[in-house]
Amino acid sequence: MISIKFSRLEILPFIFVLLINSCSNNTAPSSQPIHFFNANIITMDPDKPLANSFIVTGDKITLVDEEAESSSLKNIIKVDLGGKTVLPGIIDSHVHIRELGMDTLKANLVGVSSVKEIVERLKDKFPNPARGEWLIGQGWDEGAFASTGYPDRHLIDISFPNNPVALESLHGFAGLYNDYALKLANINSATKDPDIGNIIRRKNGEPTGVMLTLAQDLIQPFIPEPSNEKIKNAIVAGLNNMALAGVTSIHEAGMTPKDVEAFIALKKSNSLPIRVYGMLDGNNDELIKHWFAQGPLDDKNDFLDIRSIKIFYDGSLGSRTALMSEPYSDQLGKSLATERISTEKILSLGRKASELGFQMATHAIGDKGNNQILSLYEEILNLDGTFDHRWRIEHAQVLFPDFYNRLAELKILASIQSSHAVGDSKWAEDRIGPERIRDAYSWQKILKSGGRLLLNSDLPGEPWEPMNTLYFAVNRKPLNSSKDEKGWYMDQALSVQEALKAMTIENAFGAFQEKNLGSIEADKLADFIIIDKNPLTIAPEDIKNISVLETWVSGIRVTPDYQ
Repeated sequence: MISIKFSRLEILPFIFVLLINSCSNNTAPSSQPIHFFNANIITMDPDKPLANSFIVTGDKITLVDEEAESSSLKNIIKVDLGGKTVLPGIIDSHVHIRELGMDTLKANLVGVSSVKEIVERLKDKFPNPARGEWLIGQGWDEGAFASTGYPDRHLIDISFPNNPVALESLHGFAGLYNDYALKLANINSATKDPDIGNIIRRKNGEPTGVMLTLAQDLIQPFIPEPSNEKIKNAIVAGLNNMALAGVTSIHEAGMTPKDVEAFIALKKSNSLPIRVYGMLDGNNDELIKHWFAQGPLDDKNDFLDIRSIKIFYDGSLGSRTALMSEPYSDQLGKSLATERISTEKILSLGRKASELGFQMATHAIGDKGNNQILSLYEEILNLDGTFDHRWRIEHAQVLFPDFYNRLAELKILASIQSSHAVGDSKWAEDRIGPERIRDAYSWQKILKSGGRLLLNSDLPGEPWEPMNTLYFAVNRKPLNSSKDEKGWYMDQALSVQEALKAMTIENAFGAFQEKNLGSIEADKLADFIIIDKNPLTIAPEDIKNISVLETWVSGIRVTPDYQ
């Protein structure tokens, strides 16, 4: 069972072909019990946190530790793990999986610091574009550029006069477009800002090419939509890449109608290699109307559940579009705070969601934005009783000091991203000042107040692989940091155990799936990963070097063998 090693997790076509043919859930689990032994098993079961062996029968874990060792099952397959470590399958509770799969078609702009670098990356990706072909890129950091000055399209116009160019920012709250793209969309100095969103302009009023939040929607209709088949292929490619990294389940945050159609088709054809918990785009009125009429989709095997509504409320800290109670510290008066949906509409959606059994999950980043959502939740939940709602705030980045106790009392889940704290650390304190930063990315304050954390990646964007997510949560510093370099506001860092809990059993809880997923316990589904080092015993600095060797879903190995 040990033969080929994948040292890097890259989205490569040959891997996709391999995995599309071998990793779908149409493969049956072994009819023989499998006994995994001689392992360091981190179970995430509070009653038995560590174990040495377990037995998988069909798609479930049936016996753990002493019970497994003493088992007299016949025709059992014995697998000696040679002291390797086993974790429950990682659940990434906030992703944008289609975008991950589609990234192979885009220029990678992560880490660029100038328009010159952007042009170089575009030329590398598209050396000989056909006239009129859209050139798409993704990953320029709107937060870093906003600190030094947003980019201008001038050099892009000169370099690509015959092609429309659309460049998505790292977190999606800004786009950069060239003159060709702007003209296609009839955007010029006379174009008014939309009600929600901003067109960044030169001194003479001409657009620089940067469009913030929903201003991007002025151009989006002119960018060719991928075909349904391409969407399905992108989803499967993204899911397979996540399986290689040790993810066994995702929460897809903000499904569009086309996404929903693709996921349901993939489920019907048994083509989902890992589990999907769907969060519908709550800003899409027609989509929500349809699902309110239909009701939640609950799959008995949890391969595709759709019962959550993801609302985009405010913007981002990086682009100064997050709703803050006071002006931004670095550029007073330059705030472009955005409310992407009205509070009245959120109230209406929330009341209907609670009535029909849908979970609410709302994007909120600024302190005013987070406070507003918490207050709306409180109003709805007080009206509708104390049902097991498990409502979520996605990101919960900048908070008021009284937020933590209120969050715990209302049993609202904070869905956070460790990579965001590290990525934003370059400019976040300048953006909001030394006082407010104390209540930003404040994970320990949430836990110590009795709140619950879901830990995830928000991919694509920052490094998303689970061992990187774990590293960021524990170390709060970049991957390329030296061992002696101190992490950013380490008093808010998570322990390895806290982070693993938030990546497994807590994320299962956040999708109403903790009875089946999130820990290695008897009668739970056999979702687990085998890794080469024990994160509880190695130096925190070395967590980023942990390799995922095998990923198992429902008792089936969904990744190739390793060396």
